[in-house]
Amino acid sequence: MKRIGSLVLALLMLLCLTGCQSGGNQAELEAAKVQVQLLQQQLDEANAALAEAEKDDDTATVQIAEPEAAPAPEMFQVAAVNARINGEQRAAIHVGETAELTAEAVIPEGMALDYWALNGERLAEQTGASCTFTAQDNAVIEAVLRPVKTVTAINATMQFLNAKDKAGGDPFTEFVFEEDYVNPVTGETVPGGTITVYVEADVPRGYEVDYWLINHVPYYYNRTVTSFRVDDLDASTEYEVVLKKKGAASSTPKPATQPNTTPAPTEEPVYYNVSCIGCTFSGGGYSGATSGKVPAGTVIKVTTTYSTDYTLYWRGSITDGSNSTGGGARSHTYTVNGDCNFHCMAVIN
Repeated sequence: MKRIGSLVLALLMLLCLTGCQSGGNQAELEAAKVQVQLLQQQLDEANAALAEAEKDDDTATVQIAEPEAAPAPEMFQVAAVNARINGEQRAAIHVGETAELTAEAVIPEGMALDYWALNGERLAEQTGASCTFTAQDNAVIEAVLRPVKTVTAINATMQFLNAKDKAGGDPFTEFVFEEDYVNPVTGETVPGGTITVYVEADVPRGYEVDYWLINHVPYYYNRTVTSFRVDDLDASTEYEVVLKKKGAASSTPKPATQPNTTPAPTEEPVYYNVSCIGCTFSGGGYSGATSGKVPAGTVIKVTTTYSTDYTLYWRGSITDGSNSTGGGARSHTYTVNGDCNFHCMAVIN
C-alpha cells in the first residue's frame, strides 16, 4: 500500500509539472506546488493510518479465558486390618457418599478368623473369609484373628473313640480340629470346631501322677487318675501330666510370692464319692466308671448300661420315674457338689 501511494504521488507531480511547464506561468506553478504539498500531506497521513492498521492486524491475538480448575473432591479413608479391600489395605471414598465394600481376610499360618469388626463393633452376620460392609465415613474394618484350635498332650497321649465310645486307633499327641476332619477310627466326617478325645498319661515304671496341668492350670485329681475322656472340646487345650516318684512328696506348685511376704497355703481340693448301679459315669478324670472320687464342682455324665429294649427309671441323686412312652432318658449330666449315687432301673418293653 505504501508503494501504491508513492507511485500515485509521483504521477500527480509529473502531470502538474508538465502542465505548468507547457502552458502555465510562474503563478500557476507555485499554486501547483502548494497543491502537491497538500496532496503529499494527505497521502502521508493516509499511509500512517494504513501502517498502524497493518501493525494491529499483525500483533492482535484472540485471548481465550482458561476455565478455572475444579477443586479436588474431599475423600475419606477406609483402612483394613488383617485384610485387604480390592487388594489394598486402604480404600478412598468421596465424602458424602455411601459405599458398599468387600474385604478379604489375610490369615497367617497357625491363625484362624474369629470374627469381623467395623470400627471395633463385631459384625455378627459376617462369618466367612470375606466381609461385605457399608462405609459412610472414615472407618476401620478388621479381621479379628485367633490361634487355630489344637489339642496337645505332654507326657500323655490321646485317641479317638470308636463306634462303641471306646478309645481306639493310633495314639497321637497333637491334632488341629479347626476344619472338618475324618475320625480315623470310625471314618466319619466330623464338623470342625469340636473334638472328643480320650487322654491317657504316660507313666513310667516307678512313677505316679502328681497332678495334671490343663492349659497351665493345675488340677489335683487322685493319684490313680491316669486317664479321662473329653467330650466336644471347643477350644485349644493342652494337657500336661506332672509326675513324681512313687512315695515322694508332692511337687504341687506354690503361688508366686513377693519378697518378705508369707505365701498363702495351697488349698487341697475337696473330693466327693460317686457311685452307680445299672449305669456308669464319665468326667472328673473317669470314663465309664461305676465308682470313684471327683473334685467338687465337677460336671459328670451318667449313662445307663441297659439297651434300648428297656424302659428306664432313675433313682438316687437323679429321679426320673416317668411312665411315659419311651421311659426315662438314657443319660444325664450332673454337677457334683456332695457325695452322690445313681441307680438306673429298667423294665423290658
